[in-house]
Amino acid sequence: MTFSIVLYDPNLEAWGIGVASKYLAVGSVVPWARPGVGAIATQAFANTRYGPEGLSLLERYDAKEVVRRLTEADSKREVRQLGVIDSRGGSYAFTGRQCHKYAGHIVGTYFTVQGNILTGEDVLEAMARVAESRGPIHRRLLEALKAGEAKGGDRRGKQSAAILVVKNSDEETGPMAVGRYVDLRVDDDPEPLRKLEELVNMWESTFMRDELVSVSDHIKEIDEALKRLGYRDLRTWVEENNYESNFTGDKIGVNVLKDLLRRSGLRLDL
Repeated sequence: MTFSIVLYDPNLEAWGIGVASKYLAVGSVVPWARPGVGAIATQAFANTRYGPEGLSLLERYDAKEVVRRLTEADSKREVRQLGVIDSRGGSYAFTGRQCHKYAGHIVGTYFTVQGNILTGEDVLEAMARVAESRGPIHRRLLEALKAGEAKGGDRRGKQSAAILVVKNSDEETGPMAVGRYVDLRVDDDPEPLRKLEELVNMWESTFMRDELVSVSDHIKEIDEALKRLGYRDLRTWVEENNYESNFTGDKIGVNVLKDLLRRSGLRLDL
């Protein structure tokens, strides 16, 4: 009923999971991760104990051994599915023989992709190609899910999706104080990946440095957007949406500008 990707980025020293499913709030069940330890996706007839117990095991063992210990102790292992990446990026996966077809997994360098009740194996193959590409870890997780969906994804349909990325941090406040780098969920939506992409764009505009463009070059569209949304000035809208890091007064982040126009029903072509 689900397809997911578990990914390690050695340059960022980050672990992440992306998941999509025809299931309510899949992000509350499948993804588990701990900075400096590893990441786990547990699905099919998901044994959610695989999450916390698996992370504890990853403190001592590699991914293959963790999968072995979890599944051997589970009398219902043949209806389980999981992917695991350890602290060094080692990867391993398991698909029970009684998981609903099509069910399977692909394990590669620094990644695993797995799914059940899929339209076919090409869903996983498309995801694996994205996993092997370059780019920010949160973007590769999203693009892998989109690639899987483009090949058919979950054959029952769409409902929810999530991205979780963790990494070590010295910050003392906010989500990064506990290592949560990206934590985004769409619990119930007819187009969950489209909505998840909107959230990723908003996350980047809030927490990452964006390419800046001149406000004056786009003042006509900006004024129209603010009018539609009921704002008198751009700074108020920017501050209310926590986008100050990508706004200087005379310049604005490209993604921030796109978000403003999207919310007002306009589009920006650069």
